[in-house]
Amino acid sequence: MLNLTAGTCNVSPIADTYTAWNAWNNTERCTNGDDCAEGWINNYSIMTPTETINIFTSNTYKYQTPQLAFLSALSTTFTLSSDSEVKFFISDINYSDNAGGMSLNVSPIPIPAAALLFAPALLGFMGLRRKAKNSVA
Repeated sequence: MLNLTAGTCNVSPIADTYTAWNAWNNTERCTNGDDCAEGWINNYSIMTPTETINIFTSNTYKYQTPQLAFLSALSTTFTLSSDSEVKFFISDINYSDNAGGMSLNVSPIPIPAAALLFAPALLGFMGLRRKAKNSVA
């Protein structure tokens, strides 16, 4: 759980303490290290005050090792309209048989300087247009 400020954030899995998790604490029937019946995955969920985002790997495979699962890990972004508490979690029905976990990097995406300059310029053009419209009438 993190308290984050309003704005857009990027969430990326990182190769830190945990690179993937295993919902069964087991690996079974793998073909070439992937497409296992049971194995390592890197799905995670994000809960903001307005929505829950479930992030899944680029495929539905389960992998023989955490390292192979990490190779298909996806990043995502989300936007908060106000400062909020955001929860990051692994969604599973039975947590007692899980192994591993996900290490995530959560970072704000800065507003480009050009966007900060664009807003006042746009307001200025709107003011000029309004002034021109009033002088014609």
